Amino acid sequence: MGIDGIAALIISMIIIFILIRFEFHVSIATFIGALILALFSIGYNKIPFVFLNTILNMQTWRLIIIILLAIGLSVAMDKEGLLRKLAETLEKIGSRVALFAAPALIGLVPMPAGALVSASMVKDVAKRLGLNPEETTFLNYWFRHVMEYSWPIYQGIILAGVILSVSIGEIVKSLFFMTVANAGIGLAIGHSFFKKQAFSKNNKTSTAAFSARSFLREFINASWPILLIIILVIVFEIDISLSFAISLAMLIAIRRINRRELVEILKKTFSLKTMFLPVAIIFYKTVVEHADIAFLLFNTLFQYRIPEYIITIILPFIVGFATGTSLAFVGIAFPLLIPIIGHGSINVGALILAYVSGMAGLLLSPMHLCLILSVDFFKANLYRTYKYVLPAVVSSEVIALIAYFTYNYFFYT
Repeated sequence: MGIDGIAALIISMIIIFILIRFEFHVSIATFIGALILALFSIGYNKIPFVFLNTILNMQTWRLIIIILLAIGLSVAMDKEGLLRKLAETLEKIGSRVALFAAPALIGLVPMPAGALVSASMVKDVAKRLGLNPEETTFLNYWFRHVMEYSWPIYQGIILAGVILSVSIGEIVKSLFFMTVANAGIGLAIGHSFFKKQAFSKNNKTSTAAFSARSFLREFINASWPILLIIILVIVFEIDISLSFAISLAMLIAIRRINRRELVEILKKTFSLKTMFLPVAIIFYKTVVEHADIAFLLFNTLFQYRIPEYIITIILPFIVGFATGTSLAFVGIAFPLLIPIIGHGSINVGALILAYVSGMAGLLLSPMHLCLILSVDFFKANLYRTYKYVLPAVVSSEVIALIAYFTYNYFFYT
């Protein structure tokens, strides 16, 4: 039974990639993959129930609303020239800084499809620097997620603390090293993208003319809708969907966007494919949970006496890859890994390896909204984008493995 469920997962993933390769939209490919997984793991008679549960689930509609609000805000800010001004302001420090800092700034807010907001900010900068769509997609995608490894308001970080019975501060302290390491990986890969002639031509910023006060004023004027969301979420702990709605409403009111402009924004915001994407992804995630695939996988690995560090890699990776969310890989895989990571008193090396492995699966997953929407936005090729994402993920995993063995050598030998 366990082998059947795992085999069904692998087959469904292969079919999803094949369909995407043949230019099916990822929402359709994911939905078909979910149907195949459900057929072989939970049975055809349960498929209508699981799909209906997905449609009626408030989390599904919350995700759709957040995505539409994120698109709407980025369209409105772009239309009002705020994203262009923000990019120009960041470029006063340097074009490369703008390209790295913009998605990292958005990464401070745990929002689905956040890379779509930063994509609008960096598109012109990337074009001036001569980057191709895949290079731009990688940088925007990678730096959007460097904060997710340790920023304390991410749900995955919070849930890890709850499951392992340790403070959020201890989780952050243990994982912050990986935020720094992944930023370094992104910088190293990004450095190879830049054409020297494009960089020298577009970075003639006069340091003498630079004023910190004017920079700060221009930065706030251009980014206040984003800063408002960060304040509402972090300081006032308002739900991200409501924070987006407040920010967008204030932008419309303050900039006095008229009815004709509002209709144009709505036309660019709503897309049936975009709205169906979260439905397909949550349907797939729900099937994975109903089939109890994580538990089956853990039992299979344990029965074959697979080493603990391999289990710590494979389990979060598979769940992260299958669901595309950190909340899922922490919530599903971490309870099974408590005997390895610990409870109350944790093995930091095992925590790092488990979390980074889950993030590796997430970052490579075709179910990950940030990846798919970034690829669509920049008109990039998904497979050529993987040419950059895969080495970055492998590098991150190698660093986590080194941390695991180093920690265990010094503290458990």
